[in-house]
Amino acid sequence: MRNRVVRTGLLAVLMTGCNGEAVDAPNHDPAMLEVVLEDVRLGWEQGDGTPFYTHFLNWDGARYFEGGGENVGLEDLVTNHVAPEAELGLRLGFSNIQTHFEGSFAWALVDTDIQLTTADGRAIHNRGHGTYLFRWVDGAWKVVHTQSASSPVRAAAPEGG
Repeated sequence: MRNRVVRTGLLAVLMTGCNGEAVDAPNHDPAMLEVVLEDVRLGWEQGDGTPFYTHFLNWDGARYFEGGGENVGLEDLVTNHVAPEAELGLRLGFSNIQTHFEGSFAWALVDTDIQLTTADGRAIHNRGHGTYLFRWVDGAWKVVHTQSASSPVRAAAPEGG
């Protein structure tokens, strides 16, 4: 009986915060992060800020880095990065998704494939990598930071040359 009381007490401590409020245990199912990433990927392609406002934690000081540039805050990211790239016909691919969990913190690594045509007609095709950092908030994984880097895909050298 004593062991059951101790286990029950330990579980109560683990499931509540220091002030006794219930703590929502993070779900460590990789599929949850993969759904967020797919929603965000589609949001990029379609110039739709909805997945960003749904899945990103909009906090003071948020910064998102891509290709040496940065967006400060969620509104800046959606207005000055997501929407303009979609207007250029952005095609974005995520592959080799790797997810990792540490309590209420998680991160995902992705390989990226980026294609678009600039306003002056220049075709861009880059490949690279991205990192998405997540925090478990109110029963959901929220993106708190992103960083990606890519470089142009080089055409294969002609045979014999």
